Amino acid sequence: MTACRVELRIRRLELDAAAAPSRAALCAAVEAELAVRLGLAPAGRGGGGRRAVPADDAIAALGRRVALAVLRELDGREPVRPRAGERRP
Repeated sequence: MTACRVELRIRRLELDAAAAPSRAALCAAVEAELAVRLGLAPAGRGGGGRRAVPADDAIAALGRRVALAVLRELDGREPVRPRAGERRP
C-alpha cells in the first residue's frame, strides 16, 4: 500500500480564550480524530498514529468537533454521523 500525505491548513479558528488549549494539543486531537474518521487509525487513545489523543477529555472533545466540521466541509453533502454516545456539535 502506498502512503498518502494530506495537509490541512485551518486559517482561522476562534476559541474562547479562557478555554483555549495549546496549539500542539489541539492539532494532535484533530489529527487523531481525522485519522479515525477516515479509517486510517483504530478508535481509542493512542490509536496507531504518530501522536496519541490527548489525555484531557475536553481537548479530545474539541478535536472531535473540529474534525467533524472539517469533514462536513470536505463532504459538502450530509453531516458526518457522530460515533455512538457522542452529541452533535
